[in-house]
Amino acid sequence: MATIRSFDGRDTEEFLTLWAAALPLDAVTLNIFERKVLLDVNREPDSLVVAEEDGRLTGLALRLVLKKPIENVGLRPDDGFITVFGVHPDFRRRGIGSALLENSIQWFKDRGRKNILIAPYTPNYFVPGIDKEAYADGVRLFQKFGFVEYTEAIAMDAPISRFCLTEEVLQKEKKLLEEGIEVRPYRRGDLCAYLEFQGSIMPGPWLEDARRNLIDLTRGMFQEDSIILAVDKGKIVGFCQYEGDHFGPFGVSDDYQGKGIGSVLLAKTLYQMRIKGHHCAWVLWTGERAAKGVYGRLGFTITRRFAIMKKTL
Repeated sequence: MATIRSFDGRDTEEFLTLWAAALPLDAVTLNIFERKVLLDVNREPDSLVVAEEDGRLTGLALRLVLKKPIENVGLRPDDGFITVFGVHPDFRRRGIGSALLENSIQWFKDRGRKNILIAPYTPNYFVPGIDKEAYADGVRLFQKFGFVEYTEAIAMDAPISRFCLTEEVLQKEKKLLEEGIEVRPYRRGDLCAYLEFQGSIMPGPWLEDARRNLIDLTRGMFQEDSIILAVDKGKIVGFCQYEGDHFGPFGVSDDYQGKGIGSVLLAKTLYQMRIKGHHCAWVLWTGERAAKGVYGRLGFTITRRFAIMKKTL
């Protein structure tokens, strides 16, 4: 019978092997594991647990509550998050997943949480929910314990090795410029205005992401032209960015919707990625409307669908 216990640093090598076996589409490197799990400021000693049977690790669960507030959001005191959960294929249908989930539900109850969410934990999420196709058994297990899908996230990918700015995009850009709206790369003098734009208009976690990237920029680990801005007479009204081949996020102020700013931002960002040598671009989290609309027009196709699930305690 499996024992549920806290992760120990000496488990690391076997643990990463377990993670890869349990979640084959979402395996991580040691660097990512340390950065996004062990060094997460919200991790507690028993946030990460493993199931062990006869000296072998057979299952894992990562559960978190916020101890550090998110900018413009706060601590979300009613909510807890499960961001990683899995059982080794050789040990499934032995009750290990149920034991891990029961243990985790009690863990959240002990912390006074009202809701358990899978897995929109914006400080350090790996995927936004449960892959409906690859991990269908996982979806069914969570449903058995009263979790329901309250929204869906779509992941998309696009080949960009031949991506060029179309005449339509160039004409839209020209029209915007005639109206006084310039679409251009970020400049160091934009820093204060950019943070104000993110903090007042975009979702709270995006402000934290912007701040991290700008700090990395000062260390030479992020490039100015990885952010493309739409600027109306000195006022930032839209942005798009990329990190490696990760495309986005992007956003445009409500007052400037419908002018084609988003299309130009997205196209110029993809073009910048291409001339920097990237051959593909991917988006991990979007909705059906954007998938069929702007992303579809830019050559993205749907690669995964995630159930974002919730249980009310």
